[in-house]
Formats: sequence, C-alpha cells, structure tokens
Amino acid sequence: MTVIEGVGSYLPTYRITAQEIGEAWDGFRARGIQEKRVPGADEDAVTMAVAACKDALADASVGRNSLTTLSVGTTTPPREEGDIGTTIAEILGLENDIEVSVHTQSTRAGTRALLAAVRADGPALAVAADCPQGDPDDAIDHGAGAGAVAVVTGDSGPTVRQTATYTREFPGTRFRQRGSESVETYDATAYEREAYTTTINGALELLDDVPAALAPTAPDGSLPGRVGRSADVDSVHHLASELGDTGAASPLFGLLAAWDAGEETVAVLGYGAGSSVDAIVIEGALDVDWARPATDISYPEYLRKRGHVLSNGGDH
Repeated sequence: MTVIEGVGSYLPTYRITAQEIGEAWDGFRARGIQEKRVPGADEDAVTMAVAACKDALADASVGRNSLTTLSVGTTTPPREEGDIGTTIAEILGLENDIEVSVHTQSTRAGTRALLAAVRADGPALAVAADCPQGDPDDAIDHGAGAGAVAVVTGDSGPTVRQTATYTREFPGTRFRQRGSESVETYDATAYEREAYTTTINGALELLDDVPAALAPTAPDGSLPGRVGRSADVDSVHHLASELGDTGAASPLFGLLAAWDAGEETVAVLGYGAGSSVDAIVIEGALDVDWARPATDISYPEYLRKRGHVLSNGGDH
C-alpha cells in the first residue's frame, strides 16, 4: 500500500474576520466561519502550491530527483488554458521526465490529485491549492478563503488503507461560468445539504469500515457537522472556521487538523459539488508542526486584494 512520507502547507498571511465583513454588509452570510485567509495581489494557486510543495519536500526523505509524478488540484488556476503543472514542476526544479497531471473544475480536485499520487508507480508529489471567490455580497465570497497542502508519497509513514468514489449528480450546487471569476450556486440550502450528506454518506458506505475521524471538504463551518451526525461519527475535522472555504485544499487541511488532534485513522472526503466524493482512508499520522501567523486587514483592503475594486487586484 502507498504511504505518506511528508506533508507541507501554505497559508496567506492576510486575514479578515467575519465581523469586519459583516459590518460592511450588515451581516455575514457564510455559516460557521469566524475568520479567513486572504491571498495577496501576488499570490495565486501556483505560488501557494509551490510554497506548500517546498514545505512537504523538506519534511520527506524523498529527493526531488526521485519523484515520478506531480499531480495538482485546484479550481482556481491563474489561467483558463495552459499547463500550470509544468510551471510548478519547473519552479521546483523537478526532472523533465516526471509525469504531470492537473485536476480542476471541482473542489474534489484535491483528492483527485492525492489519488493520482497514491496510484503512481514510485514516489510522488500531490498538491491542492485554491483561492475561490464570489460576488462581494454573497455567502460564497464571505466564506472564500485560500491555502495549499502538499503530500509526498514514499517508503515509510501513514498508510493509505482504502479508497472509494461515489458519484451522483446534483446539478447547480456549485459552479463557475466560463470567463467568470465568481463561484455561484442555486442558493437552495436544503438541496445543497442533501447533495453534501447524500454523496459523502454514499462514499462512506463503500468503505469496509468507517473510521472514527472524518476530514471532509468544508464549504463552510456548518456542513461538516451535518455529515458527522448523519454518519454517526463524533470526530469531524476541518479548518473552515479559521481559514474559510479553501476549495480543493479543504479536505487536506482537515487531515492536518485531524493529525494535530491526535487522530490515528482518518477518512479524507473530497466533495465536488455536482456531485462526487472521493474517500481516502489513511492509517497512521505525521507530526503537524505549522505556524499560522496572520496580519489582519480591513474590508477595503480585502476588496483591493481580491480584485473587487481593482480589476487585477492590488496592494496600492
């Protein structure tokens, strides 16, 4: 079975609180989020992915020249066409014969990337990096965060014990039109809850045993608790309450939170609105030693950094 030898992460320095956004809009619309991380004008999925990959490689004994595969997951590539995977490989100085794949169009892209690494013939590097956004006055944007998590597979460490995928279409739960930077939903709360719990429970039912700890994609801070209750699992780990919605990276941040809490067996659940779920059961844990310093910003600064005021974003 494949083992995870190293893990790394990256978080933008900037942070904004739910209170700051709520005061600007007479209410904060994203459930269960107290604060979130905000990418700077010079940060995107590629720069965050590179930083997380460097952190993961430093945590593993596998050398860059030994990697056979690089897999990348994101819903927010900085360009609509063009292989960002090769850009990341070039910046990291990886070998020219490395197998590169990019997974996108769904928040399940993070677990898709992890599965590509798990199934690779040799040591592999997987990274999920995301920075979604919506319209300034909606719940998507109020909750949208940013960050990246990278994983190195190798010879020793936690074992990927089982994987499963469940697919059932729930159209309209989350989508982004071509040419748009804003994520949209049909804003039907009961329907979105049904899609989330139905598909995640469907994936869990395919497992031999459901672990006592879950790390699901967390579009907000409320939905993960619902799936925990429906699956009768007490330990549900996510970081949406302090990072916001980190999209494709969300379930991997949940894995870090589970390890940080001392969990030994975790089901990582990558949910893609649409809807499909990857379930990846990981037995064992790595030490999580990560500092999360932050610099608070005002709402006008947030609007500039996210490009809501200046078309391309900006710090000045």
